[in-house]
Parts: sequence; structure tokens; C-alpha cells
Amino acid sequence: MDAVEACVTAGAKVVSMSLGGSGFSQFADQQYKDHYDNDGVLFIAAAGNGGVGSYLYPASYKYVMSVAAVDSDKNKASFSQFNDQVEIAAPGVSVLSTLPDDEYAYWSGTSMATPHVAGVAALVWSHFPDCSNKQIREALIASAQDLGDVGCDNDYGFGLVEARAAYDYLSNRGCGFPVGDTLGGCNQCMECTSTPTSSPTPFVCPGSEKRFKLSLVTDKYGSETSWKVTSPTGGDVISRSGYARYTTYTERHCIQSDACTFEISDSYGDGKLIELNSFVYMYKLFLNSFAYVSVCIT
Repeated sequence: MDAVEACVTAGAKVVSMSLGGSGFSQFADQQYKDHYDNDGVLFIAAAGNGGVGSYLYPASYKYVMSVAAVDSDKNKASFSQFNDQVEIAAPGVSVLSTLPDDEYAYWSGTSMATPHVAGVAALVWSHFPDCSNKQIREALIASAQDLGDVGCDNDYGFGLVEARAAYDYLSNRGCGFPVGDTLGGCNQCMECTSTPTSSPTPFVCPGSEKRFKLSLVTDKYGSETSWKVTSPTGGDVISRSGYARYTTYTERHCIQSDACTFEISDSYGDGKLIELNSFVYMYKLFLNSFAYVSVCIT
């Protein structure tokens, strides 16, 4: 806590903590609460590297954002702690880091993930200095890229931190929106989940046709993205293009074939997905029940 006090005294608004232990402290919990509520400080800490569901601190105090680690495929790192206080995720596997004596090395851990979130928080806050620490926290989790189970979960929290999405969130909303009680973990975000007024209409395909769902997230150059689904004989079943920038699309279609090929292309040729050939990315879909394709252009 001495280090935290030194940061607060120096005027820090974001405190990144790549540390932790198993002992809960009522005194420390109260200190974080006081600085969070009264000094407007945003605390961000590593969830822990035990790969189990127990709470580690300070990450699991509700006035601290608990950060999980994911690998380059956006899967939870095997060592990353999981529990209902995990709030957000960031890259934490084989992250290039500085070492003493002008050295560099690849390190893994939730300690490597935490500075990513802290850096995004500081970056976004610098563009919206009138926002409170609670509003910055809300923006980070409300705009995170959902991973794992739909919605917040114990592995990823609300998902992968996204700097541009958080910026856009505050660009659209400003700093006047209300925030709820500080609860931490999956209970933290006011607007990430909502109670529907009625049950959604199920998506049903006629006869033997199979359901196909595509989720597509575009980057700055969404217009360069196109995709198609072809039948086993090579004919186009569905094709789409002309997407806007920084937009999330969800499409549902009925497909007759039992086996199709999904192809997504980047017309400029600098795509970031796994390259198969000439920046064309192929996925084999066996639509025997419900095929879900999730595509992220980064």
C-alpha cells in the first residue's frame, strides 16, 4: 500500500499493479475504496497466474479492475486466474518486454496483460479528461470485445480491451452518463447487459436448410473486406461486401448445403488473419446443426 499511496500522492490517475497475493485485507480494501471514490484513481491489477478460480488481491477488490491474460489467438492463457471478479482481458502470452541492462525478452503472465489495460485507460482518459475514473472503467468494459461465453464470464470478464472502441464509446456518449454502484467483475457494467422486454424471435430455417451466423468486426478499412460462402461444387451460396469502418455486423442466413467453404478477402492485401494464399482466408464449415463463424479484422 505504500507504493499505492506514493502514486496517489504524486497525482497518478491510473495505477497499474502487476502483483498479487492470496490474503484479503480489510484495511487495503478500504484504502482502495477511499482513493477510488474520493481521489478519482483507477486501479488495475493482474488477476493472477495460478490458473485456478481463487481470489487474489489486490485484483479481486471490487474497487480494482482484475485483468485476465489471453494469447495471440484470443484464448485464455492456461495460467490466467478465473473468477467472478475478473473484469477485462488483454494480451499476456509471449509479450516482448524490457529487462535491465538494455535487454529484451518475451514474458507471459497476467502481469504482462495488466499494463495493456492501464495504457488504454490512460490513452482514452487523455482524450476525455472530463470523465471520471468510474466512467473510464465503464467505457473500457462496455466496449471490450466479447470472448468466450456470450457476455461477461469468469475467464475473460467483459472481454478483450479495445482502445479504439473505448474512444468511440466516449465520443458518442461524452462524460455525462451515470455509473452504477461499484461491484467489480461481471456486476460492474451498467450497460453491458440488459433485460429484454420479450423473448427474442428464434431464427428458424425451413426444411433441411441449416442456420449460418456470421459476426464481423471491421477496422478502419472495412470497405476492403468481402466474404462468400461457396457450395461443394464451387458455386456462390452467399456473398457480401461494402462494409463500413469500425462497425460490428451480425448476419444470419439459411444454407442448403451440408458442407460449404467460407472465404474472406482483404482487397488491399494487408489482412491480419491467418494467410492461406494471396491474403485469402479459408474455413471449412460442416453445417450439421448450427455453424457459428466469428471473424475479426484487426
